[in-house]
Amino acid sequence: MKPTWLLITALTGLAALAILTSMNSNASDHPAVELPETVTVQLAGPDGNPLPQEAVPTVKKSDAEWKAQLAPESYKVLRASATERPFCGGLLENKEKGIYYCAGCDLPLFTSASKFDSGTGWPSFFQPFGTGNIGESRDESYGMVRIEVHCARCGGHLGHVFPDGPKPTRLRYCINSAALAFKPISPAAATGQN
Repeated sequence: MKPTWLLITALTGLAALAILTSMNSNASDHPAVELPETVTVQLAGPDGNPLPQEAVPTVKKSDAEWKAQLAPESYKVLRASATERPFCGGLLENKEKGIYYCAGCDLPLFTSASKFDSGTGWPSFFQPFGTGNIGESRDESYGMVRIEVHCARCGGHLGHVFPDGPKPTRLRYCINSAALAFKPISPAAATGQN
């Protein structure tokens, strides 16, 4: 890595840490994402590779249903747009080969092949599993302008995307561990054996 990229990443992480320590992680001024009836996404095949794009119904539930389904921390992140403290998420250090799914609706969001160590304290990825699987919206909370990313199928808040990532995309999807469910890919599935 180039020293300039490391410095930018470190400063971004420190700025985020300072902001987050001053925020109430249970509060959110993010409006709910308006979901259409269907979205066109890519699902994962048994070998972990993306299948052709297909239209699937969106997942819409009441707040009570989400609270009953999700772990408390996942509910805070996905449904109330909270942010985990840096360096505390359970998937930050995960090095296994596999797919990171939405903890709310099981849509594949990222692969281990696109994960990288950004030094910011949150799992970071340079590209999504499928471009239609991630939605974006403008986030003007806390006196900043950022691009929030959410699950395209259930609207769950995932984190933010920044233009300071590595090649080939130069993007850094900075994602909360609590928004994700990791599923490893077995060597047999990856080679097509059963």
